[in-house]
Amino acid sequence: MTESRFPPVTLPDSPVARELQAYCLSFPAAWEDYPWGDIVYKVGSKIFAFMGTTESMSGVTVKATQDDAEALTRLANITRARYIGRHGWVTVSIADDAMLSLTRDLIATSYELVAPKRRRPTE
Repeated sequence: MTESRFPPVTLPDSPVARELQAYCLSFPAAWEDYPWGDIVYKVGSKIFAFMGTTESMSGVTVKATQDDAEALTRLANITRARYIGRHGWVTVSIADDAMLSLTRDLIATSYELVAPKRRRPTE
């Protein structure tokens, strides 16, 4: 695990926030960081998920391919992320269990997009 250079931020007191925190940290080499006063999840130095810090914690921002981001933003509760949306990042507002399930899938995809690619052993 890498150490943060930033002071910790308190996770919102929400079952969804705690569940998503545990899910993000379950990926290999994933760790929590706090730049800009936000909670982010990284692999190495690359962010794969931003979590809201408000008490209601109703949203997560994740990386998607440009094509996927275009399709995802046609769904209710998914928008292009502010500032970084042009790079494929989308924000998911979690309104129900179906969106929570989709959010987990999108977090996993985001992780795969930014995680270092593993080399196959030479034979």
